Amino acid sequence: MSAVFDEAELFAVDMTVRQWQIIDATIDNEVDTEITNGDPGGVVSLGGSIRQAGWDQATDATRAWLPEGEVITITLSGRQWRLVVDALSRWAEVSDGIGNREECQLRRQVRAAVEGQVTLG
Repeated sequence: MSAVFDEAELFAVDMTVRQWQIIDATIDNEVDTEITNGDPGGVVSLGGSIRQAGWDQATDATRAWLPEGEVITITLSGRQWRLVVDALSRWAEVSDGIGNREECQLRRQVRAAVEGQVTLG
């Protein structure tokens, strides 16, 4: 079952800073791939907005990450969360394909944490 997001609605999701860092790194991979491929999916701007929202919500005044175990609330639009969930799934498969089981599991766990806090369809 996958998450169903209203594209315009905002969703607040609680997670640890470490979980957000996994999302941030995954979206960075997604954006870098799109840049290399000419951005056919129009992901570069959306991915940048996701990462910026995280930096705004998961860093201190000096832009340093908050402690990894600190629970934060990240608020993104449905469209942004959809890219996050899709990217986590895609990059979990990549990690699995190259034998990085730990990274694969982390991405799947973060995806499940996000999907557990939004409307499921």
